[in-house]
Formats: sequence, structure tokens, C-alpha cells
Amino acid sequence: MRRCQLRRGAWYPVLSLAPDEAVLEVRRKTVIVPLAYLEVVRSRPKSWTLIPSERYAVCPNCAERLALGRPPERLRCPRCQRLFDVDLNHHQIAPA
Repeated sequence: MRRCQLRRGAWYPVLSLAPDEAVLEVRRKTVIVPLAYLEVVRSRPKSWTLIPSERYAVCPNCAERLALGRPPERLRCPRCQRLFDVDLNHHQIAPA
């Protein structure tokens, strides 16, 4: 399988869904990705998404990535300046 350079925690428009794969728009290109590698949701989260394997969090408003050590309960985004909770119970983890 060819790597498609998706970023963990990033949001990509879903163009279509099949039983075992999704068609996404990634940097203005159409990419087919197995559903096993995705978490498909209808709306953006209301809190920072943690990517523990790479030690960063993703802003729920603007998708800015912020390097983290130990995550706090709330973070202000340096790009959009909005303050959001950090969801310490929900992590993005690569599939096995």
C-alpha cells in the first residue's frame, strides 16, 4: 500500500464512504483510505485532540498542531487564540 501522508488528528473532507474505505480530499487531491485507518465523525470535536505517539495536540477550531509534554486541562491555540479543553480520555492512535 502506498503512503498517502495523512496527518494524525487532522480533518479531511470525506467525499464518499464505502463499506471498507473512504474517499478523502487531501491537499486538493482525491485519496482512497481504508476505514481501518480512520475515525469518521459528522462534526469537529469541541476539545483538543491528543496525538500521544508524536506528542502534540490538534486545535478543534483551526487544526493547528501544538507540541506537548504533559497535556494540561485547557489550552489556548497560538493561531486562532481560542481556548478549549483537552480531552484526556480520547486519543488518536494508529491502527495495529
